[in-house]
Amino acid sequence: MKKDTGKTKYILLGLMAKRPQTGYSIKKSIEYEFRHFWQESFGQIYPTLKILVDQGFAETSETETTQNGRRTITYTITERGQAELQRWLSEVPDVEKLRYEILLKVSFGTTTEPEIIDQHLDAFIARNEASLAEMEGFLTVFKDLEVHRTDILGSELTALCGKYLYTAMKDWAMEAKKRISDQKELQNETKNP
Repeated sequence: MKKDTGKTKYILLGLMAKRPQTGYSIKKSIEYEFRHFWQESFGQIYPTLKILVDQGFAETSETETTQNGRRTITYTITERGQAELQRWLSEVPDVEKLRYEILLKVSFGTTTEPEIIDQHLDAFIARNEASLAEMEGFLTVFKDLEVHRTDILGSELTALCGKYLYTAMKDWAMEAKKRISDQKELQNETKNP
């Protein structure tokens, strides 16, 4: 089993620092709160939980569920896990890596019909508008919660970053559409003076 779990280890420790978690609740938290900028699969989560327990960063407790009689394993961060999380939080973050296939297609777009790129940009705008609306919804929920709850500040700031990013990407795509349209118009005028 691999011992280097990358950032997965710290995501799990961070979620456990908020409250004890099951593997399922971790997956759901990641899907709900982080899916716009981070993904983890069950195939990453469960082996990493085992490693965290083996390394003394987390401990487990089993409870029997009433629904189907299956046992649920709950993971709780230990003092050693808290110290490891604090150590990681104090490190300088890795440089962000931007990977947008739309940017590749736009970059090579002069080799195809402008309408094709225009359609891609329309879909990109729609996705960003949907994500922006979701971030606005999160921000509304956070605003309605107690003002002095510091445990939600990090989530609120993450949603705020999403709001600015999705706004910027939508604005870029709209500007790209305008420039493509202007270029096409200019080419038409040159062909038909």
